Amino acid sequence: MSLHEFLLTDPECRQLAKGAVLAVAPMLEDPDPEPVLAILEDWAFELAGRMPLPWSIHGAIDALNHYLFEEIDLNGDRMAYDDPENAVLPKVIARRKGLPIALSILWIDVAKRLGLDAVGIALPGHFVTALRLDVGMLFFDPFNRGRALGEEEAARIVQKVSGGRVAFNPAMLEPVSHRTILLRLVRNLHARFVKAEDWDEALWSATHLILLAPEDTGHYRDRAFVHLKRGEILSAVKDLQEAIRLSQEDDPLLRDWIEKLKKG
Repeated sequence: MSLHEFLLTDPECRQLAKGAVLAVAPMLEDPDPEPVLAILEDWAFELAGRMPLPWSIHGAIDALNHYLFEEIDLNGDRMAYDDPENAVLPKVIARRKGLPIALSILWIDVAKRLGLDAVGIALPGHFVTALRLDVGMLFFDPFNRGRALGEEEAARIVQKVSGGRVAFNPAMLEPVSHRTILLRLVRNLHARFVKAEDWDEALWSATHLILLAPEDTGHYRDRAFVHLKRGEILSAVKDLQEAIRLSQEDDPLLRDWIEKLKKG
């Protein structure tokens, strides 16, 4: 199954871990998500027998975090943070380390299999998770072994990762959709590929961004840029024309750019 086929059958990306594998499929020799899903099912099955009786949400969270970060030993990769493999779930599971968003996807998937209402929180520069409860939300940082977060700590994270350039807003703690999570996962990779001038990888990641958010004209511009770097002028022009078609406002500079490309 391709990412395109997955999105047709599950546009809301309810099967988050499955979508995360397919979103980075070109980086895998075998992009079949079933082995990853089987591992997550095994983890959840093991954890189900450890849930506290009588029921306690805090006891359940402690069991979840202890299992994932002490027994399985998942860790944030601080030594090679920009390694693209840190975004690839099968490799994250094998290496036991990854990016905040990859570890968050694993945490969310296992928590949901246990019946918990787990969601993703897209803080600027750092992805975390939360559990929705009747009394509100509890926040956690899977990159830091599931550490509990409050609003003040979230604000400190935003200030640190942005170098103080981004002001924290409580709205940043609102959950994001699963499709948005996958979009951010691929966008992280795309930025790394562009920085490394790896245009083959940047081409598929730009295409996956378009698949995940086809209404975003910026993704067509991004892919046009990659096509230009690969010397694919006609493909670049087609993407720029599509960006114009989707845009609600005319862009004279973009039209001029297209005309110059057509003239060679």
